Amino acid sequence: MEAAPTMFAPFASNIKKNPPGLDFAGTKIVDAIQNNWVYEQIVQVIQAQPNGINEKGWHGFTPLHRAALRGDPAIITLLLEHGADVNALNDYGETPVMYACKRGNPKNVSLLLDAGSQLDAEDHQGRKPVHHAAAGGSVHTLHYLEQVHGVTFDETDKNGQTPLHVTCYQGFQDAVKYLLRKGRSDVLLPDIHGNLPIHIACLNSLSETCWTLLEMSSCQTLLIKNKEGKSPLDVLREGRSMPHQYLFKEMEYWAQSKAPHLPPKGPLLSWYTLLFGPFIYFATIVVVGSHLKQYAGVVMALFTAILVFLISNQHHRISHISRWANPVQAGAFFAGITHTAICYFYKVLPVLWPDTVCLSLLILVPLAFVMLTLYVRLLTGDPGTCKTSERNSQDGSLLTIEDVVKGRCKMDVFCVTCELIPAETVKHCKMCRRCVRNFDHHCQFLLRCIGQRNHRAFVIFILITTLMHATFVIHAAQYLFLVHRQLEWIPFFKALLIYEGWVCLLMLMNAVSFVGNLNLSRFQLRMMSFGLTTFDMIQRSRRTRFRLSTAHMKWSVRLRNVHAFFMGQPFVAIYQGGQSGSSSV
Repeated sequence: MEAAPTMFAPFASNIKKNPPGLDFAGTKIVDAIQNNWVYEQIVQVIQAQPNGINEKGWHGFTPLHRAALRGDPAIITLLLEHGADVNALNDYGETPVMYACKRGNPKNVSLLLDAGSQLDAEDHQGRKPVHHAAAGGSVHTLHYLEQVHGVTFDETDKNGQTPLHVTCYQGFQDAVKYLLRKGRSDVLLPDIHGNLPIHIACLNSLSETCWTLLEMSSCQTLLIKNKEGKSPLDVLREGRSMPHQYLFKEMEYWAQSKAPHLPPKGPLLSWYTLLFGPFIYFATIVVVGSHLKQYAGVVMALFTAILVFLISNQHHRISHISRWANPVQAGAFFAGITHTAICYFYKVLPVLWPDTVCLSLLILVPLAFVMLTLYVRLLTGDPGTCKTSERNSQDGSLLTIEDVVKGRCKMDVFCVTCELIPAETVKHCKMCRRCVRNFDHHCQFLLRCIGQRNHRAFVIFILITTLMHATFVIHAAQYLFLVHRQLEWIPFFKALLIYEGWVCLLMLMNAVSFVGNLNLSRFQLRMMSFGLTTFDMIQRSRRTRFRLSTAHMKWSVRLRNVHAFFMGQPFVAIYQGGQSGSSSV
């Protein structure tokens, strides 16, 4: 009996020569699938044993059970075409679609459901396919079951557990957040033992899951007791591991909240300390250093180096279970701008005014106002958040999870957080937790994404900031030479160490920032001249050994791209790696 041709097996008729030792007539189909035999070998086993398509193996697993667990749609389709029973039960009362849901590929779930598999089937624990999807933690499968088949997430098994309870055993963060989003699951629904989902998360010391559940409920949830009289806090207290003890200290603090009916506010003190810490720390260095007579500059330089070391060794997220974005680099940027402005207007400008800087201020003051305006806009404005899926090129309809299942678009493009299928130029930022159109990068110095609506403002901002850095360095150098011009070189440097530590440190930091901003400006201008973003460049580099070549795009086209960028128009041409094709971004 020959296997019918399928879309997944175009080479079924051209079977490779098999290695010696394979017994197609004596090997069960279920064993061949379990042992990861390749497609062509499984075809020969089926041809040798056509009546074994539903023969059960260990624990009552049929070949279709094993294929669903293996997750290969070609093998599943092959078995279905040969009459595999989609509703066969193993010794645990589980059907193949339950294993497909647990495996997490909605394409396989769709194949089995289209073949007649039942979504309301229950295993011996009373769990339905949606429970198994939750156990696998696949947001794609959960979303497919809800959007296409109308499955709800309030189904309970024999233990009274919902899919949210099941997900909390493993702590799949994306799945937990999905089930809590839009009110899909009740975070306060207990099982038959009185355990809330947070009881289960605390039992397994899943810190991020506990925090997510707490954010969607209130602090008093930590004090709700199950039928054994244990609250989630008690569960953590009885835990013996270090994660249990660490999580207990954090949860104990929120259990004693003065507003127990509200969710936790998060590590606000730590966040604001990291944000304003660089400014306060450097201000303290300046104040203390100004009262030192000898070697004040050396002491200030030493503690400033310590500050720079501490900032440079910070991670992108703070060390807290909330996983908030670390604002220390944004705080350092704010501190640098603020201290530079204070030093300039308090010490440098009074000495240089009006002879040296009168004319330059006519240009610098408007630029400083523009820089401040752009800074506020970048901090508060929308970078270009994408809230809808891409449209189908054929009928103009919005793409859905069903288009992913049917193969019209890849599964990995579906955003499990925003629950949409974005365009190629859209990227989800995990720090900002949103999809951004024409995403360039996430700026740690602004705590904001740079995208479609603020990319131009960002480039102008760094260009003006670069000019301001250079201006301060030049004017500060003029200030130093004017104040200490009567001194010789050795007394001059001694005076700098004793009296001018603040100005000298800011000169050095502004000089370093000038070089960094200059390189960033050059990189941004280079990218936009080729019609690319930073994210485009990174994506191409990951796929191939991609390098930009000026020989593949004329300078006139590149200049027109830069002009179009600053005018808010589509790029004239986009670099294609050997050819420049006309396209808009």
